[in-house]
Amino acid sequence: MSMQRPFVWLAAVLALVSFGQVAHAQRYQPFIEPDTFRPDLQFFAPAEVSDFGGGDGPNVGFFADYDRVYLNWSRPDGESSFESPFEGDFGWGNRLELGYMTEEDTGWSFTGWHLSGPNEGIHVLQERLNRFNEDDDPNADPEDREPILSDRNPRIYDVTQSINRADLSSFEINKIWRRKTFHNGGVFEPLVGVRYVNMKDYYRRDSYNRFAEDLVGEITGIPSVSGPYEVYEQEKAIYDNVMLGGQIGFRLSHVVGHWNLSGEFRAFALQNFQHLMNKDLTTTTRYSGLGGDVELEIKDQVRSHESNDEFVWGGEIRGDASYELTRDIAVQFGFVIMDFGQGIGRGNTTATSDQDLFIGGLTFGLTLNR
Repeated sequence: MSMQRPFVWLAAVLALVSFGQVAHAQRYQPFIEPDTFRPDLQFFAPAEVSDFGGGDGPNVGFFADYDRVYLNWSRPDGESSFESPFEGDFGWGNRLELGYMTEEDTGWSFTGWHLSGPNEGIHVLQERLNRFNEDDDPNADPEDREPILSDRNPRIYDVTQSINRADLSSFEINKIWRRKTFHNGGVFEPLVGVRYVNMKDYYRRDSYNRFAEDLVGEITGIPSVSGPYEVYEQEKAIYDNVMLGGQIGFRLSHVVGHWNLSGEFRAFALQNFQHLMNKDLTTTTRYSGLGGDVELEIKDQVRSHESNDEFVWGGEIRGDASYELTRDIAVQFGFVIMDFGQGIGRGNTTATSDQDLFIGGLTFGLTLNR
């Protein structure tokens, strides 16, 4: 399946949301003039705080949130993570949200995520047969010493077995409504939006063997400690999950003094357009003898591609506590949980295309006029 398909859908949905009916353009399209709210740009003015609430009520105008996140990712099911599906690994990421609210208690928000994800695996540094030989002896006579040629580097193979390696990017556009403030000062903001998620899972299995016989045609020898030839095999896969769909949710916040306590919930349903790329690389090297020169090196590479579709459902929960430093600027910390209940492809085969993914951890950052 062409990878352009989800982007065509995204463009169509954005066009529908953005332009809609001409008569309602001002109400339902997300684009707005930068000077609409005529901000005074006094970001460092003193915070407007009362003993009973947040001063003049919910903010209007443009707002921004930035969070640095430290999240734990669940491991793939089955052999992809050596049968450890209930464990997780941490990785860093970033979250940025931009938007605005009008005096008519409606607005838009644009949220972007990028999670570098975990990079957990088993690494064994394997010395090659020509880890050292006479040609590279720095104490030898310069006339007898030969340079280290590219076909004899690196001298050590990093034999890797992946356990949990992935990254994720997400982009969402939400239409927001603000309901009448509760009697206790709480603010309820329901939302409806479009969400795009790209999650990549990286799979790797390496093996290294030495063989005693000379290399003639196919490898038929038995493993040996001394060589004289070695075989390094790498099996790699990238499982690309491109998800597009809709979501609904809400934000509930309450201001007391300098503190703004908030919670958010989103439920989403996404179509996942999957693409799996497998690459097998075999490097066979023959030497003149133990510690000898490279006589022959053969590299074989095989690639294959598969496509698949899955349905993904899930949700996101956030909780934040922000402390106002000035009228518009606050520091915040909290937590976030994202749960993809099904339809995530991981590993190196389409037989594992319907897995779940649980991501959760801590956030800390800054907010502007929120």
